[in-house]
Amino acid sequence: MLALLFQVGSDRVAVDVRRVREVVPRVRLNEVLGGPGWVAGRFVYRGRVVPVVDLHALMGAGTCPPHLSSRIILCPWPVNSDALVGLLATQVADIRQLEIPMPTTPGGDADTGLGPVVPDGPDLLRLLHPDRLLATLSARSGGLIPSGEVA
Repeated sequence: MLALLFQVGSDRVAVDVRRVREVVPRVRLNEVLGGPGWVAGRFVYRGRVVPVVDLHALMGAGTCPPHLSSRIILCPWPVNSDALVGLLATQVADIRQLEIPMPTTPGGDADTGLGPVVPDGPDLLRLLHPDRLLATLSARSGGLIPSGEVA
């Protein structure tokens, strides 16, 4: 699997590049009043309003640090739609081929959907499943993240 690698708290995370539409620089986000603490805000991208999930805040690792390597990973959601949801993370700079078989069961943190922990040589790596994550978060977002149903 060709994967985009990034950091969330102390965890190194990988996501299949086929589930990423684009990676954009961290931009100034508009605050969302009354939203969950893990919603970093939203911004306009190519004429669309895009909600952004702070993966650090979601995992209880504070807020995503304002490093030059912090990026917004844009994922289509619902699947097969033009709508996007941003995932805010840091050290988003590496794309590489992973020789890790994709597990058939989600594992990992069932409440967040960040996916299972797998070996990556001598290190550990989480395999993010954006569809599982966003399906879980949409129900908890108060309507900020759409449901997975395509109209």
